[in-house]
Amino acid sequence: MADRIAIDLLRVARDPVTGRLRHHSALEVALRGALFAELAFDGHITDQNNAPNATIGEPTDDRVFEAICQAVRQRPNVTWRRWFRHVSGDRTALCKELVEAGRWERKPGWRTAFTDTESMQAQATAFELNRIATFDRSPKDSREAVLALLGVASGAIGRRPHPAAVRRELKPVLDSIDNPTAARAVSTVALVVRRGRRGLGMGR
Repeated sequence: MADRIAIDLLRVARDPVTGRLRHHSALEVALRGALFAELAFDGHITDQNNAPNATIGEPTDDRVFEAICQAVRQRPNVTWRRWFRHVSGDRTALCKELVEAGRWERKPGWRTAFTDTESMQAQATAFELNRIATFDRSPKDSREAVLALLGVASGAIGRRPHPAAVRRELKPVLDSIDNPTAARAVSTVALVVRRGRRGLGMGR
């Protein structure tokens, strides 16, 4: 399985005690942002006129990434915020990949929960992201900065989603992202999650 920012975010968002994913709605928005950011880092998506634009090039060789690129190509000029509606499919696909790869196991019971076969690794990642969020250290690169900010915005780290911090307390971390399109994806996640927590709808 290709390593993705979204996979790291999803694993950190799993409650290590219950195995359930925390803050579903905010997490789903953040996962879409993580996928967009990764595509931006890899040169497949650029920001153009307040909308993501899929570049012309070789296929990504990744079914999740390629599905997003194809959708963007088919819907040019759709603004960033509109791409964060109806995003539960990303979570479903990524969870399925983790299970199929043997990295997650579905727990018995009627509530969806998973066991992480490398849970200590995920907890170590969460610890390092918390260090960034509390300014104990700087992110080692832009990908880690994106992961930390999305973790804070979605509540994957911390007790609850804190999207406002992305453009306030953690703005230096946001400014450290060296790809403007990736930074735009993160900023959009913070905006959408914040509006959703105000009761205005996650996709508006």
